[in-house]
Amino acid sequence: MKKFFERWKYRILTFIIVAGPGLVTAFADNDAGGVATYSVAAAKFGYQILITLIPITLVLAISQEIGARIAIVTGKGLADLIREFYGIKVAIILFILIFIVNFGVVLQDVSGLKGALILFGLDYRIFLPLTLLFLFLFLIKSTYSYTEKLFFIVMIFYLTYFFSAILAKPNWSMVARSMIVPQGKMSFDFLYTSIAVLGTTVTAWGQFIIASSIKDKKLTLAKIKYEQFEVYLASIISDVFTMFMMVAVAATLFSKGILIQGAAEAALAIKPLAGNLAGTFFGIGLLAAGFLGCAIVPLSTAYAFSELFGFEGSLDHGFMKSRFFYGFFIFQIILASIFVMQPKFSLFQITLYADFLNGFVLPIIFYYLYRFANDEHLMGKYKNNRFQNFLLISMAVIISVASIVGLVGKIFFK
Repeated sequence: MKKFFERWKYRILTFIIVAGPGLVTAFADNDAGGVATYSVAAAKFGYQILITLIPITLVLAISQEIGARIAIVTGKGLADLIREFYGIKVAIILFILIFIVNFGVVLQDVSGLKGALILFGLDYRIFLPLTLLFLFLFLIKSTYSYTEKLFFIVMIFYLTYFFSAILAKPNWSMVARSMIVPQGKMSFDFLYTSIAVLGTTVTAWGQFIIASSIKDKKLTLAKIKYEQFEVYLASIISDVFTMFMMVAVAATLFSKGILIQGAAEAALAIKPLAGNLAGTFFGIGLLAAGFLGCAIVPLSTAYAFSELFGFEGSLDHGFMKSRFFYGFFIFQIILASIFVMQPKFSLFQITLYADFLNGFVLPIIFYYLYRFANDEHLMGKYKNNRFQNFLLISMAVIISVASIVGLVGKIFFK
C-alpha cells in the first residue's frame, strides 16, 4: 500500500512539474476574441450553439496531442520542422498566412482588453498602453518558467464565468440536452458561426505556441505521457469554461432576444437581467482573457517568425539574444493598438470573420501535423497509428466541407 501511494505521489508531482504548455494553450483559446465569439454566437442561437462543444473539444484534444507529441519527440517547434522539410518558399507563404490570421486575433484581444477597461470605468487611453507595456517588460525580463506562472494566475480568473453562469439561472437540463441533441433549425448562418466557434477554440496559432512552449520548457520523452494527459485534461477544462460563457449569455440575452456586438456589451447587457454581480464576473473574465490573449497570440506569431526564418527565439533568452523574437512581438502589439485606440474601432467588425478564417486554415495545419506525425524517421515508435490518422483526416475533411458550405451560404443565401 505504501508503494502504491508513493507511486501516485510521484505521478502527481511529476504532472504538476510538467503541466503548462497544454493548459496555457487551451485557456488562451478562450481569449478576448474567443469570449466575443462565444458571446455573439450564444446571443444569436442560444442553447442551440452548445451542440458544437463536444465535437470541438475532441478536435482540440486530438490535434493538440499530436502537435505536443511531435514537439516532444523531435525537440523542435512546428515552424522549425516546416522550414527544415519544405524550404524557405513554403515558410514565407505559410508565415504570411499565419500572420494575417493571427493579427486578426491580436486585434480582437487588444480590443477586448480595451472593452474590459472601459467596462470598469478606466480610461483606455492611459490604462491600455500601460497594461501592454507591463506585459512586454515582464516578458523580456522574465523567463519561460515565471511567464508560465503569471499565466496560471490569470487563468484563475476564468472561474468568474462559472459564477456568471450560475447567477444567470439557466435551465441546466436544457443545457445538458442541447449539448447532445441538436436544437433548432440548421442554417447557413449557424454553420458559418459554428466554424467561427471552432476557429476560436481550435486555433492554428495554438499548434505553434504549444510546440514552442514544450521546446522552451525542455520537456523530454520521459514526460510524454504526462504531457499527453495534460493536453486532454486542458481541452476538457477549457471548453467547460466555454460552456459557462455561452450559458450565461444564452440564459439572459438570447432569452430576451437581445443581440450584441461583443463580450463587453454582453457583460453590460447581462447586468439588468441576472444582476450586477453576474455582469461584473463576466467583465472580470473578459479582462483576464484579454490579457492572456495579448500575451499568447503575439508570442505564437513571434515563435513562428523566429523558427521559420532561423532566428533565435525563446522566453529564456534576453532581449538582445532574441531581439527579432521580442521585436516581432511588440510590432504586433503596437500595430494592433494603432487600430484599437481609434474611438470608433469596433471588435464586432472582425470577430466572426477572423475566427472563421482561423477555422478555414485549420486543415492546412492538420496537413503538416499528418506528415510529421507519420514520418517514421522523425517519430519512430511515437508516430500516429491508423486510428489517429483516421481522426485527423476526418476532421480536416469535415472542417473543409463545413467551411466552404458555410462561406458560400453566408455570401449567397443570407
